[in-house]
Amino acid sequence: MNTDKDDLNKSEPVRRAPYVPPVALPDTLVVPDKTIFLVPDQLEFSHEHYFEKCTSKRNWFTSYFYNCLPIVFGNQHGFVLKATHSFVVRWNGTDAIDGVSVHKFDESKRGDLLVESHFGHGIVTVQARQYFRTPKGVNMMVKAPPNYPVHGFSWMDAVVETDNLRRDFTFNIKITRPDLDIYIEQGTPLGCVVPYPRFFLDNYQLVPLSDPEELAKAVETARNYAIERQEHDGDKPRLRYMEGKDIYNTFYDQHQKSLDGGAWWNSADAKVERRDSLKCPFPHQSQDDDNTTP
Repeated sequence: MNTDKDDLNKSEPVRRAPYVPPVALPDTLVVPDKTIFLVPDQLEFSHEHYFEKCTSKRNWFTSYFYNCLPIVFGNQHGFVLKATHSFVVRWNGTDAIDGVSVHKFDESKRGDLLVESHFGHGIVTVQARQYFRTPKGVNMMVKAPPNYPVHGFSWMDAVVETDNLRRDFTFNIKITRPDLDIYIEQGTPLGCVVPYPRFFLDNYQLVPLSDPEELAKAVETARNYAIERQEHDGDKPRLRYMEGKDIYNTFYDQHQKSLDGGAWWNSADAKVERRDSLKCPFPHQSQDDDNTTP
């Protein structure tokens, strides 16, 4: 019995006394409003760029996607961390930490982006050599890269108080299928961060609309949209939401088309994307009637 107790004690992790730095460095950093400081965890990584602001376009989109403003607008939300080198991950289906294997193709890149198993349970942990500091009261929401699907990956959401945190944080990805080699090419987005005001969601509540008059108007308006979509639009989108107006041609208040003030959406490139997609999005559709909206 004593032997069993000794073996049990040996397997338990040992926590040492907390580290006491020789000098206490007060947090005097002031981050201006609407600014995010990118901070290296070591000075040698000061000039590296691991994060990029999300763009409107996706290389797997066809032209038809660009008729949907909410999707294109969603593409832009956040800053993505991109893989600095190619690698393969594989999960054996167990909860063990060593159940995830990572094979890097370029060992010279070992230090600039850490990809490893930290939690077990088929989770890949990615750590960049830079972290964020945000203005007071602003968190960072950690989420999946917007509209960058990777087969076998499901990103884990997190919220970090980056106005207070003075150290690195990680992106964690759950592998959803065991015994599958998942190849990640250099440049693939591995995580996304979005500034998020603290307490923003706390006081929101989801309640049914109960005012009889407003409820009747809302239901009738939804019915009118459905009639136009089903009986008048055919295969071509009406682009009302893109234009920022409702079924009664009432324009939205403060309609936002993109995070760049609408520059991309109003550009010649974006107009050509939409115009080409509307000419013949389906093989049976005639190209004579082009209702492209500039």
